[in-house]
Amino acid sequence: MFGNFGDFLRLARDENFQKFFSDQKVQALMKDEEFKQAVKEKNLFKLMANREFTDLLKNPEIRSTLEEMRQKYSKSS
Repeated sequence: MFGNFGDFLRLARDENFQKFFSDQKVQALMKDEEFKQAVKEKNLFKLMANREFTDLLKNPEIRSTLEEMRQKYSKSS
């Protein structure tokens, strides 16, 4: 999805990305070492086994924000 640093910078300026990462539950997850390791490993099984993460994905506002980001960035890839 993000082949270079410029793509990452563009994402960091995206309002949906900022909205997602400003959520308190997302902030809490980012402090969880096991969650961060699962993300680093791209281990979907470990991610989906994380209750806080799966609960977060059930939040309609978070889902909407993620879907908007997915649509925006899948078109530009």
